[in-house]
Amino acid sequence: MQDSKFKLLVVIIFAFLSSCKIKENADLILINGTIYTADSKNSVVQAIAVKEGKIVAAGSNINIQGLAGDQTQIIDLAGDFLMPGLIDAHAHFTSLGKSLININLLDSKNWEEIVSLVEQKAKETPKAEWIEGRGWHQDKWNSNTDLRFDGYPYHDLLSAVSPDHPVVLTHASGHALIANSKAMEMANISAETASPSGGRIVKDANNRLTGVFEENAMDLITNALNSKTLSKEKSLQRTKNYALKAQQEALQYGITCLQDAGADFQLLEELHQLILDSSIKIRIEAMLFDNNDRLLKEINRLPFPTQKPDFFNARQVKLYLDGALGSYGAWLLQAYSDNPKMLGQNTLPLTTLDSVIKACKAKQLQLCVHAIGDRGNREVLDYIEKNQVPPQLRWRIEHAQHIDSMDIPRFAKLGVIASVQTLHCTSDAPFVIKRLGRSRGAKTSYRWRDLLNADAKIANGTDAPVEKINPFENLYAAVTRKRLDNGLEFFPEQKMTRIEALRAYTIWNAYAMNREKDLGSLEFNKWADFIILDHNLLSCEDSEIPKTKVKACFIAGKKMN
Repeated sequence: MQDSKFKLLVVIIFAFLSSCKIKENADLILINGTIYTADSKNSVVQAIAVKEGKIVAAGSNINIQGLAGDQTQIIDLAGDFLMPGLIDAHAHFTSLGKSLININLLDSKNWEEIVSLVEQKAKETPKAEWIEGRGWHQDKWNSNTDLRFDGYPYHDLLSAVSPDHPVVLTHASGHALIANSKAMEMANISAETASPSGGRIVKDANNRLTGVFEENAMDLITNALNSKTLSKEKSLQRTKNYALKAQQEALQYGITCLQDAGADFQLLEELHQLILDSSIKIRIEAMLFDNNDRLLKEINRLPFPTQKPDFFNARQVKLYLDGALGSYGAWLLQAYSDNPKMLGQNTLPLTTLDSVIKACKAKQLQLCVHAIGDRGNREVLDYIEKNQVPPQLRWRIEHAQHIDSMDIPRFAKLGVIASVQTLHCTSDAPFVIKRLGRSRGAKTSYRWRDLLNADAKIANGTDAPVEKINPFENLYAAVTRKRLDNGLEFFPEQKMTRIEALRAYTIWNAYAMNREKDLGSLEFNKWADFIILDHNLLSCEDSEIPKTKVKACFIAGKKMN
């Protein structure tokens, strides 16, 4: 009994001394704010204190100011809104940087505009060098004059303005591309070339090449594009150029952590090196992705031997089971309404899916499977269930855009996270009904409310550069399901609440990548990653959300901008 009392006294003294130490050594205190913590109670406080890069307290001005010492920096928020740093749960980091350096076609309005951009680029580019661009989407153009086969343009105008340059322009979805005649020549593509399994070389009724390549057929062009081997130093420098451009864009929007949705092992090593030399300052969680032959071997090299686990990890594996709805690649249970001969593309043999599932389960790795169509989602759920994958592994379906009603409850039952991109909903709205019909679109598409009501876990991201990385436009889509340009509202009964949308960009995303113990909310001993905004996202009008600007961004208590 005496011994127990002595131990209790020691604990009390230690706790007292620890609190004194915090009081003397708090590095940074922010007061007079509206601070959303994203903790389990969705607490809103006035002030937070930071020590050695981590949150040591959150509460009232009086209590937090009591932790200040002589060297403590105090920032008066003057009523500004502060929240955890935003986490993008699904984006393509270096591809984003590349898209910002090459021709960016996300805002292109028609095929003629794209051809004009390529023509200008060709004038500035040495002959025989490749010209790359990304972001076109035929269903979002304001002119259909060149949509002549399966909703796609022919390459003729493109080839005419770039006879001396191979050109490859990737679809916004990343699941199709259009190449000019020079690029097809360099890839040895002719009208007689057969489409590969899980892909399509788009040819018209007269067997004429349109220049469009879908899904696995894209490799025929990209293999030619990537045939030149770079030295290790030049490859690292290229990755650094892309990464710095992407990081600048991410920090501008308050993104302090990003999950890269697919990198081969060489890219993982390069990103890790850039983290170690402090070129990359945001946190990166990466998914390993490679072709089927190499992937199973490289799974054995995971988790990646990171030297800086607080800032870089690769413990996830990425697969693509189908394509995208816009390029008729989403694998559907019923044919496309506007293309009755198409059910989509199964881009991965189910035997390979089964093998990768077994390998990831054996190594206790997180598996993230791209599935957009209702057939694709069902197949993933079926194989996870068949292999009795433990829910605690937190496997994910990336996109989960179109889901049959029978499969909604299975997400929670199997512990599968629906990793959605809410901006895809409003971005795709103009063509979803065309592809699926109104009834099927309403019953299967972007069913966030149904998933949440069924207790499924949701994460949110942008899929940049498929969409802009702007999180505030993404949040607006989550809570309104309205397009910004014309106010078109897409089945609003499936929208999220304001709190759900904020949690789906903070603590839910941290959970989705196994980082909820140190990221995603402003709680004791978590990293002090937070942003200061010019709008209160808890109470501002919906219309103000996409206009939000980041006034300051902090990672581990250090100001980034």
